[in-house]
Amino acid sequence: MKILHFPNKLKVAVLTLKKVFSIENIKNKIVLGGIDGKLLDCLAKKLNFEFEILPTHYGGSRRSNGTWDGIIGLVQKGEADMGLGFLIFSEERFEAIDFSNSYGALEKLFVAKEPGRVSKITAFTYPFTQNAWVLYVLLILAATVVFRRIMFRNTTLLGSFLSVLGSIVTQGMRNVKDTPWRRVLFGLWLTIAAVMPFLYSTCFLSFLTMPEKMHIPKTFKELSDAVLDGKYKCLVPKESIDGDLLLESGIDYLVKLGETIQKNHWKYSYAEKLEHLLDDTTAVIIPRTALEMLFGSPPYLNVKASEDSSGIWHSGIALKKGFCCRKRLNDVLYGIINGGLYEKWLSDVSFAEIMRKRLELQHENPQMHLTVEDLKIAFSTLCFGYALAFLAFLGEVLIPKSVDIFHS
Repeated sequence: MKILHFPNKLKVAVLTLKKVFSIENIKNKIVLGGIDGKLLDCLAKKLNFEFEILPTHYGGSRRSNGTWDGIIGLVQKGEADMGLGFLIFSEERFEAIDFSNSYGALEKLFVAKEPGRVSKITAFTYPFTQNAWVLYVLLILAATVVFRRIMFRNTTLLGSFLSVLGSIVTQGMRNVKDTPWRRVLFGLWLTIAAVMPFLYSTCFLSFLTMPEKMHIPKTFKELSDAVLDGKYKCLVPKESIDGDLLLESGIDYLVKLGETIQKNHWKYSYAEKLEHLLDDTTAVIIPRTALEMLFGSPPYLNVKASEDSSGIWHSGIALKKGFCCRKRLNDVLYGIINGGLYEKWLSDVSFAEIMRKRLELQHENPQMHLTVEDLKIAFSTLCFGYALAFLAFLGEVLIPKSVDIFHS
C-alpha cells in the first residue's frame, strides 16, 4: 500500500492551558503535557513529523473586519499549519479554515454555586404554602363569627376568637350551647383543629430535619429569565465562541441570554479558579468535559450543574486551507479515538484533578450537637409567648371588673 507523503515539519498553534497543552523540559528533553499535548505527541510519532509550537490564549473569535484572532487567526493567515485547543466546528470557521474529523463532543451546560439553606428565621412558615396559610386564617375568622352567633353563650367577638384559637392548640372550649346539631358542628371543628396542627407539626419536623435550600436556576430557560430580571449574571469563556453560539442558536431565550452577556462583556478565562468566579448570583457556561478536566467534579467541587444543555458541538483540529495530508491525518486520528487513547487521556487528567481537590479538602468531624443558633427560634418564640402572657396578666389586673371584653 502506498504511503502518502506527510510534511516533515509543521507549525502548530495551541491553546496554552496547563491541562490542555503544556510544555516541560525534563532532563533536557521536551515533554508535552495536557490532553492536546499528548494528542500532538502521538500524531507526531505516528506521522513522523517535527513541530514548532505557536502558543496563544484564545481559540479564535471573528473581528468586525472579518478576520480572526487566536488559533483560528494564525491558521487562517498561514502562520500555522494546524491548531489544537478544543476548537468547535462552525460555519463561519469553515469559511476561514478547514478541520479534521471530529475527535470530541462538547456538551455546553452551566454551573452555579451549590444553593445554601434558606434562613431558619422563617422556618415556621415552611409547612404550608402561602395560599394554604391564607385559607387557614380565613377559616379561623369564619369560625369565630359563626361560633359567636350559634355556639357560645354571651360571648364577645374577641372571646369567641380566643376560644377558637385556643382549640387549635388543644385547649378546651367553655360556655358552649349543648344541642345535638351543635354537637355535630362542634365535632367537625374539633376534627379540623386536631388534624391541621398534626399536619403542621409533622411537616415542620421534616423541614427542620432537612432544611429547604435556596432556589437557583436549573435550566437554561430559568437562567435566561433570572438574567433578564437582573437576579443573575452569566459568564462565558474567553477562549471559546459560546457567546456567538447562543446568539446563533435561533432559540428565543438563548438569544436573549447571549445578547445580555455580549452587552455586559461577561467573560472569564479557563485559567481562573471556578471557585473564585462563582457567588450566589453568578452562573458559568462551560463544557462538561472542561468542567471535569479543569475543575474536578462533586463532591470536591461545590457546584450545581444544569439539568439541560444549550447544545452539543463537535471539535477537531484546525487546518489551513488546502492542507496536503488531511486524509492521512484523519486516518491516524481515527485510530487514536477508536483505540480509546483520547478517552484515557481525558480520564487521567480528570482523575488527577479530583485527587488534587480531595487532598485540598480539609476533613472536619460532623457536628452532632445543638448550637445556640439552632435553638434561637425556639427561645425567641418562648420569650414572645411569655411577653403575651404577661400582657394578658396586666390586662386582667388593670382593666376594671365592670369592663368585660370576653363576655357580652
